[in-house]
Amino acid sequence: MSGCSGPPGQQASEDVGPVSSYARNSMAAENPSGLIRIAEGFERSGDFAGARALYAQALAALPGLQQARIGLARANAKLGLSDSAIADLTLLLAEDPGNRTAIVTLSQIHATDGRYQTALTQLKAIDELTAMELVLRGKLRHLTGASQSGHADIMSALDLMPNQSGIITDAGLSFALIEDYAGSIALLRRSLDRPTFGSRAQQGLALVYALSGQRQLALRLARDILPPEELQRLEPYFRYLPRFSKQEQAAALFFDRIPNETIARFLQNATN
Repeated sequence: MSGCSGPPGQQASEDVGPVSSYARNSMAAENPSGLIRIAEGFERSGDFAGARALYAQALAALPGLQQARIGLARANAKLGLSDSAIADLTLLLAEDPGNRTAIVTLSQIHATDGRYQTALTQLKAIDELTAMELVLRGKLRHLTGASQSGHADIMSALDLMPNQSGIITDAGLSFALIEDYAGSIALLRRSLDRPTFGSRAQQGLALVYALSGQRQLALRLARDILPPEELQRLEPYFRYLPRFSKQEQAAALFFDRIPNETIARFLQNATN
């Protein structure tokens, strides 16, 4: 089972995936930090309910464990409980204003929910950003009308971590959002032959070609790496993407988020 509907106490009576209730209870009593490591593995695999149960049990065992509080907030946000996650992180930051992980997590939750300016403001509490934090700020700047500054942030991140596949993809998309398609395609094409990154680069290229209005080429690239049902879902997305506003394009590419008003606008145009 994936866990209870509410946060469990220190003693659990249910298994979480392959982790038995006995193992959970033993680890909560002896090594709550170890339980957090397991919860993080559940989180990476997409089992957010299981992660939530384990984070909550670690927190019940050791209430001052900030990693568990932040992990529980992340899991709650993924499960659609953003208000609870934001409240918990806001309380943690009132107690520990300099907690970098909490600051970034809170910014990410606001960004995922479409509150881009709030997310950007949150990052001002950090003096020197890491590469991944620069990427987040860059995306948010793209989304708040400062695309050139956003692109500069993402390129700075690429300078710091030139072989990180996610940053390379984000840099390629950032080039496309400032309409430097040649720079975007050149960057992503250089990564196509990397065995651990080829398919991700190809997905990025497909998005860039779609953004530039080359829908058939985008579909051809996507067809090589995606199942037919996913390709069918992408076809209308590729068609409309070039007609989005710059902020809508950035939201779609960076956060896989298309606002309801954008969908309504295109549906209305289709019926007129």
